[in-house]
Amino acid sequence: MSKKDYNYIASMEKSISDKYGKQAVQDFRNTWEPEKENEYLQQLQEQRKGKTTTSTTKYTVGDILISKRRSEKNRDRSCPVCKTYSFSTRDDLYMNRFKCCFRCYIDFVEGTEEKWKTGWRPNEEQLATALGRRK
Repeated sequence: MSKKDYNYIASMEKSISDKYGKQAVQDFRNTWEPEKENEYLQQLQEQRKGKTTTSTTKYTVGDILISKRRSEKNRDRSCPVCKTYSFSTRDDLYMNRFKCCFRCYIDFVEGTEEKWKTGWRPNEEQLATALGRRK
């Protein structure tokens, strides 16, 4: 196979689209619009704004007044669905948009977004099954 074998690429795309649907081979940038970009950036900005607070504490040592500024980051990084703590920055997008981590998105939201938006959440049995598969 040469460096860029366009016939091979086209045949792979065709077989993937036949098996998984046309959306599987579609470039995500085709549907990404400036409005979506602005909405996403605004969500990230709101998330950053709400999580960082600064406080000033003053200490007196003898006759000297010392003021110390410290930043307290309120990190609520646990998923409300599965209650697991996340270190991944990939989860930030899913927390903003779906209020769940990436793995919960894959297990419960993907393919049933409308149902999720109406308020459906997995029951304890479904959640236990998904957590068992993850481990």
